[in-house]
Amino acid sequence: MPGGLSVWLRWSLRDLRSRWVVVAATALIIALGTGMYASLSGQKDWRRDSLAASVATARAHDLRFALSEDAYAAPGTMAAAARGVEGVADAEERLVAPTQVDASRPGDPLLVPARMVGVPVARGGPGIDRITTETGRGLRPSDRSAPVAVLEQQFADFHSLPGTGALRAGRARLRYVGTGTTPDYWLLTEGGGWAAESNLAVVFVPLEVAQRTLGLPNRVNQLVLRAGPGTDLSAVEADVRAAIRRDLPGVGLTATRGTDEDAYRTLYRDAGNDGRLLMVYAYMLLAAAAFSAFVLITRVVESQRREIGIGMALGLPPRALAVRPLLIAAEIALLGVVLGMGVGVLFGQALSSLIRATLPLPAYTTLFTLDNFLVAAVLGFALPFAAATWPVIRGIRQRPVEAIRVGARTASRTGLAPLLRRVPLPGRSLAQMPLRNVLRTPRRTLLTVLGVAAGLAALVSLAGMIDSMRVTIDDSRQETLQGAPQRLTVSLQGFLPRDSREIARVRARPEVGAVEPGVLVQATLRGEDDIDVALQTIPARDPVWRPRLSQGELGPRAPGIVISQLAAEQLRVGVGDVVRLRHPVRGPRDTVDLVETPVPVAGIHPNPFRFLAYVDESQLAPFDLGGIANVLTVTPAPGSTPDDVERALFAAPGVASVERASALTDSADAAVDEFLGAIVLTETIVFGLALLIAFNATSISTEERRRENATMFAFGVPVRSAVRIAIAENVVMGLLATLLGILGGMLLVQWMVNSMLPDTFPELSVTPTLGAGSILLTLGAGLGAVTLAPLMTARRLRRMDLPATLRVVE
Repeated sequence: MPGGLSVWLRWSLRDLRSRWVVVAATALIIALGTGMYASLSGQKDWRRDSLAASVATARAHDLRFALSEDAYAAPGTMAAAARGVEGVADAEERLVAPTQVDASRPGDPLLVPARMVGVPVARGGPGIDRITTETGRGLRPSDRSAPVAVLEQQFADFHSLPGTGALRAGRARLRYVGTGTTPDYWLLTEGGGWAAESNLAVVFVPLEVAQRTLGLPNRVNQLVLRAGPGTDLSAVEADVRAAIRRDLPGVGLTATRGTDEDAYRTLYRDAGNDGRLLMVYAYMLLAAAAFSAFVLITRVVESQRREIGIGMALGLPPRALAVRPLLIAAEIALLGVVLGMGVGVLFGQALSSLIRATLPLPAYTTLFTLDNFLVAAVLGFALPFAAATWPVIRGIRQRPVEAIRVGARTASRTGLAPLLRRVPLPGRSLAQMPLRNVLRTPRRTLLTVLGVAAGLAALVSLAGMIDSMRVTIDDSRQETLQGAPQRLTVSLQGFLPRDSREIARVRARPEVGAVEPGVLVQATLRGEDDIDVALQTIPARDPVWRPRLSQGELGPRAPGIVISQLAAEQLRVGVGDVVRLRHPVRGPRDTVDLVETPVPVAGIHPNPFRFLAYVDESQLAPFDLGGIANVLTVTPAPGSTPDDVERALFAAPGVASVERASALTDSADAAVDEFLGAIVLTETIVFGLALLIAFNATSISTEERRRENATMFAFGVPVRSAVRIAIAENVVMGLLATLLGILGGMLLVQWMVNSMLPDTFPELSVTPTLGAGSILLTLGAGLGAVTLAPLMTARRLRRMDLPATLRVVE
């Protein structure tokens, strides 16, 4: 190599120093792409590894057996049956039932539905599904009969409750000694898998306290167990089910594996789906870095065109002339990779902190690992370096006489600018210059536009996901509240006769208007994939509320059930088709068993939530649930509000919980709000990336056009006019980048809604949407970044040495 490697290194370092601002900006772009790729690409494995570590730490159950609604067993019955099965390593019973919690503070009322979870404390809290405490302490053996509790952490955090305090659960006053959670509530869900920490409290209490508070002495309704290593869970499930049914004949029983629980399933699938999405973002950021490096190296090579031509004229081989620009590319990429390690650590900490704040897992592994960074480093170095090879090859293939030529004759290539000769443009030459500059170098313009558009597409996709969720939730709210927006749902403590004293007392409350007894049970639509539904009865005459149907009919003349449009599509059925429904049915001695019955589809409703299903109360014969009720639909009396009804029925005899009809959509709205922090973080990063790319392009253009600018200044054109020209030029590119970003983002939203959300939120039918606010946000980010970039070059233009810039030495 002529002159030796040290000469080329010194020469390339001199080139870097002469363009240090642009070099630093390009290296920072590569650092953002590399660091964020390292963090984003490892996010899926990190979350799944953390989930597996948390399962081991909390000793999460392998199987959970739950008795059917309103069915209970004597303590020890189910545990004894399970311990007699080979492969069962440990088993515990618990009592889980709905209630209400009053955690109000002065000036801050807080009355919400709740679940009371009674657990054994003989071993210092449950041995299976351990309570991981965040503040205070957990349950102790000495708390066996004490009125103490651990309050679910996410609910406490959402409402900014203190680490310890007092609350009312039903008719009992409890002192919660800490906040924490268990595997079943790592993701606090209600209804369609939505985070429900805003409107659902879970209180963990000693089993005896739960039995006493709920009025269910010596009763349990769930069994959790852990199997030994290498045990066949299918065989254990079948044997335990048979053993329990032998001891509890005629009682319905459902079994759920730990990996099929809503919390685990959603977290595991969400990690995979988010991982796919974040990998797209990571590649887009790396692509933006590669585009930026390509633009820089292309212009470096073209700025050295005359020197390359002289070298070729002197007989230097092309490969020697390629060393200098390739060294520049390698040094910039290496600097970006080194900086990327710091970016990756900082971004990884911010991302993990955001996830830790929303998912209270007891164990987290390290997000930013060396393996992920090495992969990111290779890509972060290779992509910009590979992008630089094309302009280098193109530069050394030109003829020496073309490269050496300077002056006006070098402008033989004008790109697409000649297209404007036949287009009448308004204004004089200065006004027309921005558009001509954009078209004069179409390749550079395209690369700059693609770099900015790649980042904006990521922003649009996230904003579009939020818009899609909100539109879908609004549709559900409209369907749920139409006709009776102030109604409330009162859950009773089990099945009660419709003429019972408890229901009569609810009717007698002055705050309560209409009272409509009904039945709400959990059922399952059987098919290739079973669909769990909440099946609610609707009175045949003058109901307080009736769902709107898109197809079919709901009434005595239309036997069957009404299911959601999403459920109908997934089961491939329509009105008149028959589905198999697994539902509870009353048996001898008031036992409740589960049976499967073929039922026709009477109608289809348009609510986006899949699990909502309805049946006319005249169709209850197969259920043997006539004359009883476990739920009331009530409305406030004239002059009363839903708050008044909630307060009046709190801890009323026979009442388990009270919630508004909008509770589900309110919880969904709160869950969507949690993603806004990620949107703001992404918006900031994307804005910074777009600003750096635009600044690079503007700085290089300013350097290349210094003679043009100097000539204009010499003829009296003010500096502000040159800045305005650069701003106008960038606005054109910014508009193109924004349009491409919006298009790419919309395609990403379509892909996410159609490919990801059915796995993450199978209970929800989401409509892809991009709102006007998101479009304005993208326009602001794209145009704001490219508009600010020329302002950062104004100081250099003001300090330009006109004689030195205009001097030409042949």
